[in-house]
Amino acid sequence: MAVPVSLALNAPPFWGDYMPCRTRACPASIPFLRGKSCRALLCAAVATVFAAPVSAEQLWSVHAFGLKVGELRVTMTESGGAFSGVGKFQTTGLVGVVASIHFDAASKGRLEGQSYVPATYDGHINTGKRVSETSLAFKNGIPHEISGKQDPAVPISDAMLKGAIDPMTLMWLTLRDQPDAPECSQDEKQFDGTRLARLHLTRKTTDGDKITCSGSYDRLGGYSAEELAEMSTSPASVTYQLQDGIWRSVGVKLRSRHGPATLVRRN
Repeated sequence: MAVPVSLALNAPPFWGDYMPCRTRACPASIPFLRGKSCRALLCAAVATVFAAPVSAEQLWSVHAFGLKVGELRVTMTESGGAFSGVGKFQTTGLVGVVASIHFDAASKGRLEGQSYVPATYDGHINTGKRVSETSLAFKNGIPHEISGKQDPAVPISDAMLKGAIDPMTLMWLTLRDQPDAPECSQDEKQFDGTRLARLHLTRKTTDGDKITCSGSYDRLGGYSAEELAEMSTSPASVTYQLQDGIWRSVGVKLRSRHGPATLVRRN
């Protein structure tokens, strides 16, 4: 079962009432705090307020055409029941259309138990074919565009958007390290302001200390007929490896409009 960054890093969980309490932090000498339940509640409240932020960063190399074509850097920070994440992909040493491909994505939201609930998203995406600059706000589980330079090729209803998360949050849910073996049950919708897609990873393959979750990336809404004819669904997989008691994402395989691509974890 996947959990937020703080637990995945073997650090204390800094959210809710689950913060462990050190005995010396509880002023048991105060009469009304002598009960165990009162001391535990006080420690949980104090720890939540004063807990230091916990951050995790991942660096990936991206390969296509038999060459390294770029690098992906992903950072997630948690503090006080909230999260903020940043992702950046940049090509390296390429020319032509492929050299222009890049994206910058940032999201913020809150932690609800073991779930990430996005509140805002800002993204600048250049696929080599289209450029999208979008800011989203989430309300009642529905992402709404609050600014952007491009509209969906086909309108997307709120019913279809319900439950969709942003690309940055989806990326972290997929790539974060986990204390327990991956269940391969991910089924999430993603909206970047113009396109709605679904990542569906439900096939599990075990090979020694590695688990691979496989499935598909499906285009759902906002795509033109031409784009759907070009590619409506594509295979995708994420491989995790058990290292020092933590299941770490180490490899990703997918197919883009430019062909097969592979991501390799570098840290």
